[in-house]
Amino acid sequence: MRIIAYRTQTVDDKVLIEEGTEDSRHSNDLRQLLAFLLEPFEERHIKVCWELDVMLAPILKLLGKALCVKLHENHQCRWMGMFDLFYIPGKVFNVTYIPRKDKTSLYELAQFFPELDEPEDLAEVQMLGDKLMLELKMMGLEPSKLTSPVAVYEECVMRSLDLPKLSNMPREVAEFAYRCSGRLWIEAHQLGYWE
Repeated sequence: MRIIAYRTQTVDDKVLIEEGTEDSRHSNDLRQLLAFLLEPFEERHIKVCWELDVMLAPILKLLGKALCVKLHENHQCRWMGMFDLFYIPGKVFNVTYIPRKDKTSLYELAQFFPELDEPEDLAEVQMLGDKLMLELKMMGLEPSKLTSPVAVYEECVMRSLDLPKLSNMPREVAEFAYRCSGRLWIEAHQLGYWE
């Protein structure tokens, strides 16, 4: 899985998005910036940045206050009827181009390296992303997304396990388990109002 690093900055009152492939886009046209993020790659890839909130701030500023508030409150919004945006701060930003159903996701890398300060340049972000994927691969984990460390574990380990569910437990076993519970004052056996 290839890692592609991104970062943004404001240069000459325009947003500059830099990509780890040394490509970039310098514009104040939100459509062009989102299209740049949506550009496809031939091989499977994961797009990352160091701090998602810092990366997106100049881009989301172009949405306008009303849509930014909607995106913050609902974690999603539609821009110009053509782009669906989904955003969980500090985790993931998804862009979907509705007419062609093109979709891309951008993940925050800082959550995997909490002890590190912000990297000096994009090459270092790229190197950390590659290092993360190498370490995960050495552990036998090959995720398709980097939403969070827990999401990586869930995708690569938990989904392949055949764990029993409550519905798989025979009623008799559930009754025995209930009888064995300590009924401490902190255990809730019935919630709500009753007489």
